[in-house]
Amino acid sequence: MSAQSTGATSKKSRNYIFEIHFLRAFACIAVVGVHVTATHYYANEQTWHWFTYFLNQLGRFGTTTFAVISGFLLFYQVKRKGFEMGSFLKSRFSKILMPFLIWSLVYRVLTYHYDNQAAGDLWEELKKILMGESFYHLYFVAIVVQFYFIFPFIQKLFRTKTLMLVFAFIALIISYKFFGFNPGIEGALGEFLASKTFMPIWVFYFAFGGVLAYFWEEIVRFATKRPWQMLALALIISAGAVVEYKVTGQVSNRRLTNLINLPLLCIATIGIYPLLSKWRVINKPLKLIGQYSMGIYLIHPMILYLFANHMPKHYWTVANVPLMFAAVMLIAVLFIRILQFIPLSGFIIPVPKIKKSKRTVQSEFVENKVQKSA
Repeated sequence: MSAQSTGATSKKSRNYIFEIHFLRAFACIAVVGVHVTATHYYANEQTWHWFTYFLNQLGRFGTTTFAVISGFLLFYQVKRKGFEMGSFLKSRFSKILMPFLIWSLVYRVLTYHYDNQAAGDLWEELKKILMGESFYHLYFVAIVVQFYFIFPFIQKLFRTKTLMLVFAFIALIISYKFFGFNPGIEGALGEFLASKTFMPIWVFYFAFGGVLAYFWEEIVRFATKRPWQMLALALIISAGAVVEYKVTGQVSNRRLTNLINLPLLCIATIGIYPLLSKWRVINKPLKLIGQYSMGIYLIHPMILYLFANHMPKHYWTVANVPLMFAAVMLIAVLFIRILQFIPLSGFIIPVPKIKKSKRTVQSEFVENKVQKSA
């Protein structure tokens, strides 16, 4: 293999590992920010301060970004290694379904203990789990699980760059059409079809993750060559989000504007990586948050829930919001690290490994030299 070829391969390895963890980190920070400020809102008699409201609304990009990342990881794996049903089912069961079920039970016990929510009959409890209603954040994992049911068929139909663009276009129409969908059906089925857990509302974000996977090298090359332009784009989108909630009022993570904003914001965030990676004090924590993002997503509402039940009221001030955010992140990371010493902890909280191949180590060495010389 030539030096040029080795360098190209090293760059591919580095890009896949670091830019995606970087995007994960920002999605994770946004989601935690939404929930910290929402907890502060309820602790203050459902009153917003302009600062907490700003953070809450700006963080509404986080969950949809996680949907993009979920789609990316699935399609990127197929692109690189093909698809094998047995491996897919085993991987999804151990990394997503088992943690989802375990944490659904954990949160059900917490609400039973603190809120005196009595257990219903078996069907009601099962429906609550399947709908992701055991706690307020688990609905998104239920959406991801729904996408797993159609993914084996989707990946078989759309396996080229052109077909992936076709899938993204079809998915865009579906997500647009199902916005505010009312099936006019009564009962459990009607509730599900009209709920935020209904996956077709989110399918475009998974599809864009597929576009990102199939055009990964081209997108990274384009975005990382223009870091300052990408930073400007991210700031423009953020400013637009502020204008949107100022004009229309409180917005959700399923708003129609995200169909345009999210793809642009994801590409912009990837392009910003070369700027922030020069700062070790920023780069290292973001990589760690990105690596632990799934665990942080599962754990942080429990930490906030315990804070809300045990922390004295006078601590719930606006000035303490940044400290509370930092405390939640730190406790979550420490919890995950301790849990990793327990056998089979991956079934409770999956932590993706950053593989230290020879090529990756060489890439990191070059990256560190660039940082020192900058």
